[in-house]
Amino acid sequence: MNIFEEIMHRLSSKTRMRGLFRDVHVEDMERIVSRLQDVLDEKRQAVMAEQQKLQAKKDSIDAIRKMMEEQGVSLEDFGQPAAGEKKKRNIKRYLFEYQDADGGVHQWEGSLTGRAPKLFQDYLQRAGKERADCIIESR
Repeated sequence: MNIFEEIMHRLSSKTRMRGLFRDVHVEDMERIVSRLQDVLDEKRQAVMAEQQKLQAKKDSIDAIRKMMEEQGVSLEDFGQPAAGEKKKRNIKRYLFEYQDADGGVHQWEGSLTGRAPKLFQDYLQRAGKERADCIIESR
């Protein structure tokens, strides 16, 4: 258990807290509580500031959307896919032909990048060829 988990464990129960602060003077406990209250107030202010930033951003987005609707402009007009649509990757597929070490001829469909079958990789190394040299058909 790390130190943060240990502290949280100790402070999560009133009974464990009593045992922890059994020998501590009242003035020391008041100082600790005061410091904890200050930290809590800082944390609340930080959370509120973040919420205000997010709200301001949301308001700006809404204002821009409204202006776009009034002008009849959409995201597609900018050449970007609309929200929710994914841009399709344009990956060309090819049919490759290669020989294994025993001389058998095999075909494999794939692209010029990415993973390839082990037999195909071995063939390219043996023959000193590139993938593009083995293309027999574009799909």
